[in-house]
Amino acid sequence: MRGLALNLLLAVVWALFAGEVSLRELVVGFLLGFGILAVFPRALGTGEYVRRGLAGLGFVGFFLRELTVANVQVALFALRRHPPLHPMIVAVPLRVEGDGPLTFLVAVTNLMPGTVTVGFSPDRRTMYAHAIGTPDPRTTRESVHRVEDRLLRVLRPTSPHPEVRP
Repeated sequence: MRGLALNLLLAVVWALFAGEVSLRELVVGFLLGFGILAVFPRALGTGEYVRRGLAGLGFVGFFLRELTVANVQVALFALRRHPPLHPMIVAVPLRVEGDGPLTFLVAVTNLMPGTVTVGFSPDRRTMYAHAIGTPDPRTTRESVHRVEDRLLRVLRPTSPHPEVRP
């Protein structure tokens, strides 16, 4: 991880120049270092690191927004006399591969109210999710695919040929 190592080095150098090695100065140095790496990605060879870092921040913002919307929807369902829950189990084809990314996708999906991952197909290319509050299976699949797309932005290196969803 050339980019992360360089960013940490810039943070330490900043803290030493500031004359105080504290968490505050290290965070300021890390953010300033990230800015330097973002301004000069070709010269420093940190383009992929900056892209993934920004994609990670975008994922956190996306997840917090989705989590808030899902919580409000479930709260509104709870307040209704006869909520239109439409419980269903949906098969969702996946592009994410590997234990770590699959575990992270399951964790994020399970954190969103109204959706619980039930399991995977034997080849681990399809996830089965239980969902409430969505009118049809397509909406549930699209919701999981939005999370997966954001996750893939963080995990995958940039590719000149984007994949087409099955």
